[in-house]
Amino acid sequence: MAEYIKFSKDFTKLARKLSVDVRAAKRAGMLNVVETIEAGSVKEAPVKTSDLVNTITSEVASDGSRGKVKATAGHAKYVHEGTGLYGPRKTKIVPKEKKALFWEGARHPVRSVKGMKPNPFMTRARKGLKLQVLFEEGVRGYLKRR
Repeated sequence: MAEYIKFSKDFTKLARKLSVDVRAAKRAGMLNVVETIEAGSVKEAPVKTSDLVNTITSEVASDGSRGKVKATAGHAKYVHEGTGLYGPRKTKIVPKEKKALFWEGARHPVRSVKGMKPNPFMTRARKGLKLQVLFEEGVRGYLKRR
């Protein structure tokens, strides 16, 4: 599960005036964006064993043009998108080989289960954020430090 962020605004004219490294300024802006979304995703993610929360990371391209926030846990996609009736396939979960489903903790075998409702924690973390403003704040912060 990953969220991709990309900005196409060109800062080269401004950089020439200020004699600044554009790539580093763009990278600082993008870092501000992805770190904010990553922190929000960690807060929004459901915590049962903390496996999902511990795998939420972010990365930014060296030129600052792209950023990615991702959760690498094996079950992250299923938590985010849902399963069974609530997931992309919209069908109950049924056994493939046997006549019933059983898992540790279940009281008895069952023929099918509805599935799990989606919990779009990354979407909620990104919702309401003004990404352009966050990007510009990161660039401004970099320029102030220079």
